[in-house]
Amino acid sequence: MKLDPNLAQSIVDKMMKSVPYNINMMNEKGIIIASGDKTRIHTLHIGAVDTIQSGKTKPMIQSFGKYGQPGVNIPVQFNNETIGVIGITGDPEKVTPLASLLKISTELLISQINNTKVEGRRKESLNHFLYEWTNTEDALANDELQLRAETLNIDLSINRYIVLIETNDLSELQISPFDFSYKKTPEEYLLIVRNETDLKRYLKFSKENHLMIGISDKLVNLKQAVRQAQDTITVSKELQLEGFYHFKEVRFLNHILDSNLYSKKALSVFKSFLKTKSGLELIDTIDCYFKHNGNVTETSKALNVHRNTTNYRLNNISEYFGLDLRDLTDVLQLYVNFLYFKKYQYEHR
Repeated sequence: MKLDPNLAQSIVDKMMKSVPYNINMMNEKGIIIASGDKTRIHTLHIGAVDTIQSGKTKPMIQSFGKYGQPGVNIPVQFNNETIGVIGITGDPEKVTPLASLLKISTELLISQINNTKVEGRRKESLNHFLYEWTNTEDALANDELQLRAETLNIDLSINRYIVLIETNDLSELQISPFDFSYKKTPEEYLLIVRNETDLKRYLKFSKENHLMIGISDKLVNLKQAVRQAQDTITVSKELQLEGFYHFKEVRFLNHILDSNLYSKKALSVFKSFLKTKSGLELIDTIDCYFKHNGNVTETSKALNVHRNTTNYRLNNISEYFGLDLRDLTDVLQLYVNFLYFKKYQYEHR
């Protein structure tokens, strides 16, 4: 550990606003790296050299000209090693108490800075590991990853959830000591979650703060879990779903959208609906019809129209697509194509 000249000068400048004496800070070789007298910077301080060699506070009674003035020199230590010296010019009896206080303040500040750096390196190392862990198909078969996990005291064989939360700030959410998190993208946090209780707490936080969240199944393969959590968010956005947070809730819909079962002709019909007011009414009717599980009465109530109006629109829909909505297979065809149309709308919004 070495004294940083910029930090040293900052300390000197702040202290000299409160004391009527010149202050110098020297590095481990006795060279002045900060001073109230800028002309002395980069020069050798004889008293500092003596202090470094002895490791003890040394008063200077006589003047050594440009190499030191009367005052006191006190060692700055870190991990029981002298890394520099603080010198205050003046009557040694008067300035020694000030030098002692400055020594304590400087050593505390250096220790804090070092701890921050160590913690920063630890977090950087952990984040790199978490990234590798969540991007490795079979973490248990990766010897290097296993070794790093053991160093971090992480058991890769435990089933865990992956939670993706769309936000650029997760500072208000307290992460469990059993869990891990890192910023996957500037607008997205990834959480590796072990317990159901914590999972519910994260979900509650996201709901209360109106954050988009995707939750995977509980898996050992975290790369697969990441895909599930991401697919949950994607499907929810594409289909404008509300209240869907777990992959198990959108698994079937995700399979449908990945299967390319849609009809180009049907998609073309849906696109044509976007051009007219009556067409938009048919889109709303189809959407509401499926949301209410094909119940015409509930669909009519939700649309605030008469039941006959709903039936009239459904008949028109049957004619446009050449489908019979009394036939389950035809209803499934319309549903699959409508899902693709919703996806198309999202992608071209």
